[in-house]
Amino acid sequence: MARPAGKVKAPRRIVVLLDASAPGRAALEAAAARAAELKAELVAVFVEDADLLSVAGLPFAREIGFASAISRTMDAAVMERSLRALAQEARRSVESIAKRKPLQWSFRVAHGMLSEEMLAVAAGADLVVEALCGNERAALQLSAICRDSGHAHLVRARTRREMEALRRELERQ
Repeated sequence: MARPAGKVKAPRRIVVLLDASAPGRAALEAAAARAAELKAELVAVFVEDADLLSVAGLPFAREIGFASAISRTMDAAVMERSLRALAQEARRSVESIAKRKPLQWSFRVAHGMLSEEMLAVAAGADLVVEALCGNERAALQLSAICRDSGHAHLVRARTRREMEALRRELERQ
């Protein structure tokens, strides 16, 4: 029997790729609510970019403070501690959401090349929500990975418009 037009198979596993940005938290909230309704597993993955850590270790690497506009030398150890703290913050967000919703969930930190990590995560997912701000290369790679997997559906959720599209997509599930 064919499914009704406009309906798609409900996901059993929803993966959210996020960083410490506000869109990441909003995407996580939306995906968690839908996962709880569908009794689907929620997998939250904090993506730690190995390329960023490599650049931070270069002797000529500099960063400019957002609020201060002051240039300073990058330090790989400081960058690693900062990413670890951001990952813990993301984990606490998932735990907080899971306390409010009956939800099977897991959290992991993805280290290494983004495309390798994304391939591993997308392989077992039915729905992949990408909420990685400012990483177009990663978004393009993930799009290709999901397309090639044959079953993982990708939804980007980094802007207000994309968040609305995510909510509509989740309602269709």
